[in-house]
Amino acid sequence: MPTLVLEVALAVLAAAVGAALALERTELWEPRPAVTVALVVLTAVLAAASTTSTAVRRFRARRRGARRDLLDDVLTGTLWAVADTTALDPRDLSVAAYRLDALPWRAPRLARLHRVRAARRPGATGIVWAPGKGVIGECVASGLVVARDVRATWAGLGTPDRAAWDALPPDTRSGVTHAEFLAVRDTVDVVVALPVVDDTGPTSRVTGCLALDGPTGSLQTLTTPAVLGLLEATTRVLRGLDVAAPQAVARSAGPGASTSPQDALTAAWRRAGLPPERVERLLHGR
Repeated sequence: MPTLVLEVALAVLAAAVGAALALERTELWEPRPAVTVALVVLTAVLAAASTTSTAVRRFRARRRGARRDLLDDVLTGTLWAVADTTALDPRDLSVAAYRLDALPWRAPRLARLHRVRAARRPGATGIVWAPGKGVIGECVASGLVVARDVRATWAGLGTPDRAAWDALPPDTRSGVTHAEFLAVRDTVDVVVALPVVDDTGPTSRVTGCLALDGPTGSLQTLTTPAVLGLLEATTRVLRGLDVAAPQAVARSAGPGASTSPQDALTAAWRRAGLPPERVERLLHGR
């Protein structure tokens, strides 16, 4: 919105300057020489600003497109690695990355960067998630792994009215309003969320989260050490895309895992046909 307002203001100013110069050329207006010079200079400045704005907008669009491609590679690999590890149908899984947007003029909220899902998984709910709202909001607010079978939690509630909903324990409501509950109760099953933590500075801070959605009844399957190791490795890849220094991707997945998270992700990326240089970039955050 600020960019649109600026572009509209520049366009209006350019139109006013153009009209003034047109009046001067037709001798319907005779400004002082200093005014004419100022109008000519302003015209040149506005032309340069317009050209620069267009160039910057195109550069940002290309960068966003390249970033979406990287995120799609990362999350697609994670989805397939989880499917391989759990033997779940990949069509029943989805993986999404969220960024914490904390701007001075509005309350913090979670912006979805990208999502990989099959047609069988529900689409976006349209709800604006925020710290403390929903599983992903709890994850970001606490900085901890949060996993819940939301459908099972809400199954016994029936269709409560607003007063009954507001009277439920906070853990049950999970920061969701009554209207939002009615909108999402049939679309959410199992959700596992891990925080994306930036620890490159003097203190660690949560910058977003990674969310894995699975079918109802899969909570235990999606919270094994092997799966959590894959998700943690993915959060490190996501963090590595946002900082200059290369980041180590893998950490031991714990007992019961036959391969390391890095090996599983690398195998999934290669199976997806990523060129070796792209795999190296994802692994080392370069």
